[in-house]
Amino acid sequence: MKDTEILAAIKKFNQLLMRYPDSKESSFYFTNFLKQFLRVKSTASEICLVSFVTIIKHEKPEVFYEIRKRGEYDNVMNFIIHLTTDYEKAKSDLNKLANGSREIVIVQ
Repeated sequence: MKDTEILAAIKKFNQLLMRYPDSKESSFYFTNFLKQFLRVKSTASEICLVSFVTIIKHEKPEVFYEIRKRGEYDNVMNFIIHLTTDYEKAKSDLNKLANGSREIVIVQ
């Protein structure tokens, strides 16, 4: 199981949120993070990816806008930016995963 990779990714994502402001220049770091995260193979990685995108969309709207612009010429980013869910659910899912909860239903 790749739980350690998921936990490390959640920690890195939280660090990105705290470290970088909502600006065009910060979008580079979030884009790289999302592309690197695509390499994580876990049953929870899809939930995390959707949660990451949703949180970026709500907490860093300028960053999200820049990622969306990049999606015009990058098919992977175009696909990723359309993965969203309810903001509160996204926060809750990441918290549950970070705390090792098995409460989240993962459909395979």
